[in-house]
Amino acid sequence: MKLTAKNWICGWGLAGLVVPAVLLLRWYFFDHSFGEVELILWPSSFILMTLEGPPERLTIVVMYTIAIAANVLLYSIVGLLGWMLLAPILRPHTEKG
Repeated sequence: MKLTAKNWICGWGLAGLVVPAVLLLRWYFFDHSFGEVELILWPSSFILMTLEGPPERLTIVVMYTIAIAANVLLYSIVGLLGWMLLAPILRPHTEKG
């Protein structure tokens, strides 16, 4: 299977969705609070600071949706930048074979 830019970027976007899901599951099941590593892996989680206090359920759902969607977008941008850097390096090897 040939690696394309679309596959590469979609893979990064999927990682941007899976990382918050795993972190939230870890928090829910093991009551492990967020720290520096989580902020590096899920940089848009700072948006969740708006939930301090007694927010309504709709506000909670909307803020989590925004934080996760922003993370997918950030990971996709990282994937795009990575593709732009790696494609010229990988292209000569794929054209030969």
